[in-house]
Amino acid sequence: MVGSTSGNTNEESVILVALDLSPVSEAVMRAAVNVTAARSTELHLLHVLRSPAAEPVATLHVATDVEKAKAELTQLARDLPRTVKRVVIHLRVGTAEVEIAQLASDLGADLIVVGTHGYKGIDRVLLGSVAEGLIRNAPCPVFTYRPKTVRLWERIEPPCPDCLAVRQVTGRATLWCERHSQHHPRAHTYSEIPPSYGMGAQTFR
Repeated sequence: MVGSTSGNTNEESVILVALDLSPVSEAVMRAAVNVTAARSTELHLLHVLRSPAAEPVATLHVATDVEKAKAELTQLARDLPRTVKRVVIHLRVGTAEVEIAQLASDLGADLIVVGTHGYKGIDRVLLGSVAEGLIRNAPCPVFTYRPKTVRLWERIEPPCPDCLAVRQVTGRATLWCERHSQHHPRAHTYSEIPPSYGMGAQTFR
């Protein structure tokens, strides 16, 4: 493991952010910071390198990859909010979900944050399996970041444009357009706490 530290820590939320250094990594890290924005945070950034082959040339590639990954993690760690009191960079070699779970256990982490890309096919198998494995086996809660820009699951209908417009105009005081206030495609009941003026439980049919 390669590590670097800055700052001091008291009673803080210990957050482990697993980053694959893809374009979505910065968004994953920002999501982790936002989740604990109200509390002082000790932030651990982890990148897991694949185990090298037995040949000596593979070892040379790992050394180069370590320096490159460390530089990228250091860049991502810049300009964090003041609630982040300490940043620690970790590099490990092995199976991603195992190394992430092990480091979370070693650190006594309060939360693991990991990204999912929303890809399909082989990318989903390689990237999605890490998040799925952590959800099943991690020693603490797991927060999975998924970009809103990924294509919707085919079983989910896109949001109603009229409902979106009403929420924007009313500052989300009204959630549904006139049509869906009377008849929603999927029947459900909702109510607010505390109750809004003139609004009790609403049932859509």
